[in-house]
Amino acid sequence: MATTGATGSVLVFSDVHFDPFADQALVPALAAADVSQWKSLFAASGQTAFSAYGTDTDYSLFESALDSMARTASGVDLIIFPGDALAHGFWSKYPALTGDASEAGLESFIQKTVTFFVGEVDSRFPDATVLWTIGNNDSADGDYKSAPGDAYFSLTAPAVASAFLGNDADRAAFLTGYSQGGYYALEPDGPTGIRYVVLNDIYWSEKSEETAAGVMELAWFAGELADAARDFQKVWVVTHIPVGADAKSLADKTEAGDAAAYKGLLADGFNNAFVALETAYSATIAATFTGHTHRDEFRLVSFDAATAPTELTSVSLSISPVDSNNPGYEIYAYDTASGDLLDKATYSLDLAAPGSGWSLEYDFAAVYGHGLATAGDWLTVAGGVLLDPVSRAAYADYYTAQADTDAAVSAQTLPVYWLAMTNATSSGYAAASSLLAAS
Repeated sequence: MATTGATGSVLVFSDVHFDPFADQALVPALAAADVSQWKSLFAASGQTAFSAYGTDTDYSLFESALDSMARTASGVDLIIFPGDALAHGFWSKYPALTGDASEAGLESFIQKTVTFFVGEVDSRFPDATVLWTIGNNDSADGDYKSAPGDAYFSLTAPAVASAFLGNDADRAAFLTGYSQGGYYALEPDGPTGIRYVVLNDIYWSEKSEETAAGVMELAWFAGELADAARDFQKVWVVTHIPVGADAKSLADKTEAGDAAAYKGLLADGFNNAFVALETAYSATIAATFTGHTHRDEFRLVSFDAATAPTELTSVSLSISPVDSNNPGYEIYAYDTASGDLLDKATYSLDLAAPGSGWSLEYDFAAVYGHGLATAGDWLTVAGGVLLDPVSRAAYADYYTAQADTDAAVSAQTLPVYWLAMTNATSSGYAAASSLLAAS
């Protein structure tokens, strides 16, 4: 049960995939210019429309999203970014559009892109701490290529530390961990406040070859949790990829009439180890934030289908509409005494209705009748998504921020999405799937 303290708020936005290549004619000038000139170059572009479905975030959409956040979350002192700053295909687009195939040229353009990104966020929220996370596209070498010592870390660390962290201790902690492995822990409010543990779970992906780095990070994570438990701290975990099933892939197979055998987002061993740690330290971990799926969803964390969940993973919408979703972000309310999440408000932009602007899409507790504070709340909402027509329709609508595309949840695919929501491991998913099929 959440303790009753003051209510704080935190802004979460994810998977921006900022695309400096959207106006291809502008790219050579951007490559030649100092990053201080980028804003004026973008502003002079004749391309002013927001990104379309199936594309990444262009300058106009990025600025619009940040301006909306600045209006709705002007007072927040904490922002969570669960990763993926860079656009898809960044590493091939740069040489193709500039004629520069050098590693130095690519790295310089990555550094400028992230420095511009960071500066634009900081200009709206100059006093906020921002928890910056590595996504699968955030590498100097390619998608899912994050590795210890990745040049991306050293290229981006100075801008992030300077703009997003407010004291020397946090900057030092960030620079030490992030510059080497892309993960770190912070205590902005000192040892009596919430400890923020920011992971790089790209190492744990089934698409990564960095098994040894993944094992080392798991050991580090376990140590952070043990230290926090010893000190009676609460922990917020921030990472990019959520535990459990690759729901979209399984739903696509289901729609095609194929047997939807389980496919995870993380390699099974790492997924299960992470679930085991979150379960073991459920009294310490107050919240877990992720992105990656580009969907508005949550996932219940337990080791098998018969065990009640002890943790909730919150999965953020993306700003990028590349996966045929509307852009969106969230503002969470939380109990400042316990660190427990209480509710969330989701804001979105309907790309199919030009001129409609960003607006409040829904409030979680108002729609589902329960907030985010307890396992009982999560289970009741999850049960409603499966059994209650009103909750089911709401979940299907909000999953893609009401984008009316082929990416939306259908009656045929809802069971797959529900199984991913309620089962964090392959064994739990398989057991629950069998029970659901037999009912």
